[in-house]
Amino acid sequence: MSNINQKPSHFRTGVAHGNPQVTRNAGMFDAGSITDVSIITRGEALGHDLWIDHQFLSDVTAEVNRVSLESPGGGLKARFTHPGLSSDGIGQKLGRLRNARVDGDQVIADLHFQKASTRTPDGDLADYTMTLAEETPEDFGLSIVFEHDLEAQNEHVATNTQGGKYVSPDEDNKNNFVHARLGDLRSADVVDSPAANPDGLFTRGQEAAKEGEAIMEYALGLSDAKPNSSRFSVDPDRLAQFVQRFLERHNLSLTKGGEPVSEVKELEVVDAPTREDFAAELDRFVIKFGAENGTKWFMGQISYESAMELHLESLEKQVKLQAAKIGELEEVISSLEIGEEDGADFVADDEAPVKKEKALNNRIRIQGRDYN
Repeated sequence: MSNINQKPSHFRTGVAHGNPQVTRNAGMFDAGSITDVSIITRGEALGHDLWIDHQFLSDVTAEVNRVSLESPGGGLKARFTHPGLSSDGIGQKLGRLRNARVDGDQVIADLHFQKASTRTPDGDLADYTMTLAEETPEDFGLSIVFEHDLEAQNEHVATNTQGGKYVSPDEDNKNNFVHARLGDLRSADVVDSPAANPDGLFTRGQEAAKEGEAIMEYALGLSDAKPNSSRFSVDPDRLAQFVQRFLERHNLSLTKGGEPVSEVKELEVVDAPTREDFAAELDRFVIKFGAENGTKWFMGQISYESAMELHLESLEKQVKLQAAKIGELEEVISSLEIGEEDGADFVADDEAPVKKEKALNNRIRIQGRDYN
């Protein structure tokens, strides 16, 4: 039962896998469409202390398809960001979400832009959204607005409480968050910083968190399955050996449910790098990234690929800084060439401000030309 007094919640989502596609001048309103956008994903609703399970996915799917059948132009309302305290969202409407279906741990649907979204008070929001989806889908996602079914949520908690302790039936819900239950589904709005799926609009979901957890379970001896991580530059065996040595040095042991964790299996011995290997790798970093950054990133155990990304970011900042300085010099030269009376002021570092004509005093010389 929907609690109509419950303040609507915003669950930020946005990840979808498969083959999402942006099509302009198409869709049910001939104003463009994006296929396979994610509405909600199974897992933690970050910032809400709630868990999204498969029942919630099923309920969202059913509700989207129900409103889609109400009229030929029906579907779940989609807006550009959530309305603020001083606005009702009338100028933020994008279109409708239709054809919802459960795909693994996600509910995906197709977003159809309405023609009104191409000429809003804030401009062509449809084109802007489609361009973002094409260029940087990781930068934004969808956020559903809904009312909780508190009665169903409380009933779920009571059913799964034993000895005064609530335990989620979903083994992936490590923190035992309460399972959300859907009352009334209001809309799905385009927002930045997706929370339930931080990788963006079209990526695959919460694989990063799952891979990280798998590595830690292996390192702590809680799992025998050695993960093959493609996201982290971490060797699981090396990490497990480090954890074992750390526990031994500090006379610590692990317990699970009050019982000691069984001794970790023997691990494959990984040879430590030789002094020559260490020096060669350090030289590679220093030659490529300079003495300061190369040494800092190498000693910080940053991978060469990650260091390359940091290096490129640093170069981009330097280019922007130099471009700004060039722009300032061009303004000075321009003012001198056209003989402006109010040219740029020049003041000596250790002197008080002086008159402009005296400050220049034939001291500016650029490419062999004197400027008086």
